[in-house]
Amino acid sequence: MGSQSTDIIAVLDSINHASFEGNEVERLRVRAAARRLLARVESPYERAWGFCFEQPVVFAALQTCIELGLWEAWTAAGGGEKSIDELVKLTARPNDIEPNLLRRLFRLLAAFNVVEETGEDTFKPTPFSLAIGDESTKVRASLEAANNQYILAGHNLPKYLAKIGYKEPTAADANNHSDSDPEGLNFFARLQKSPKYYEDFTGHMEAWTAWKTPWTKIYDSSKLLEGAKLDNGSPLVVDVGGNTGIDISHVLKAQPDLPAGALVLQDLPEIISRAKVDDKITATAHDFFQPQPVKGSRAYFMHAVLHDWPDEKATQLLQNTRDAMVKGYSKLFVYDIVLPPTGASISQTTMDVNMMSLLSASERTKSQWETLLGGAGFKIVNFWPDPQEYEMLIEAEIA
Repeated sequence: MGSQSTDIIAVLDSINHASFEGNEVERLRVRAAARRLLARVESPYERAWGFCFEQPVVFAALQTCIELGLWEAWTAAGGGEKSIDELVKLTARPNDIEPNLLRRLFRLLAAFNVVEETGEDTFKPTPFSLAIGDESTKVRASLEAANNQYILAGHNLPKYLAKIGYKEPTAADANNHSDSDPEGLNFFARLQKSPKYYEDFTGHMEAWTAWKTPWTKIYDSSKLLEGAKLDNGSPLVVDVGGNTGIDISHVLKAQPDLPAGALVLQDLPEIISRAKVDDKITATAHDFFQPQPVKGSRAYFMHAVLHDWPDEKATQLLQNTRDAMVKGYSKLFVYDIVLPPTGASISQTTMDVNMMSLLSASERTKSQWETLLGGAGFKIVNFWPDPQEYEMLIEAEIA
């Protein structure tokens, strides 16, 4: 097996992100296969060791270097090979940090391929560590959002489930997050009270949305122009809870000749204030638990909005949207995870249990989507699959 193992290792070591030449579907298939391979190769104890002993300290090392400003400074300096002493000088606390502390953290990070060890006490960045230091990637924001809320809530979840008798959590206000929060605040209340948390979470959402397949590559947006009534000032698409505007900008990119006012971005005031969208896109503050003020749009779009809410709240949100729609003309598009009957992916199942942990919400199966939308007065026209096999675009109309 010796020479065969060497051959296998050589093949595995030759594969990297660039090997797929931009084909995200194939890259994700190989990524999933690599995870399955590791699960088969590892012993049960090695798997347990990874969950209980490796992940906590790797995250601690990452976060410590974030708080020292090291990733940002290293990236700003152009990356490059650095000694431990040079890395100490890049931190925000060069006179305080002991070199051996950083040396120990970097040995760990090199073992996990966060950085590359090139010699004794010498390291160079990887694409991942450079991305942590590059504000535009929002990778650092995602890691900090986890440190702010996700990890603490996840650690608390077993205790909370025991407290509520192992029922499925459905309370949007007093829930597992509030049970883990120092002041008893739910997820969104904590974001409202802590501007840094809000900034990190918004950055995480931007990075996550950018990772996914644009919905205009799943559904031909030119279909919405057929019979559209834009001459009276009615919009073509209203992006409900659209964060800083990535999704609505995809529509403008696909249909650049749309008149001003045809596209509307809605979210809470603090998010809309951060949105930097084209002048043709109207960005307005709106709470989607209040009546929808924009009437008669050709389409209302929601991306990863309904998965934030248990059924009762999601139904209220949907009914507010339905009341603004015109039967036989307006469409609803929900871009969200649709859990398959079997074989749900790591990404899908991770998101589902995180929604439980943070919001008493969930990802839904096809039948659960049919029940939710049907109960709010809609009928589903089609499920449009995402080639990445992460989400689906659900097309619906007033029943």
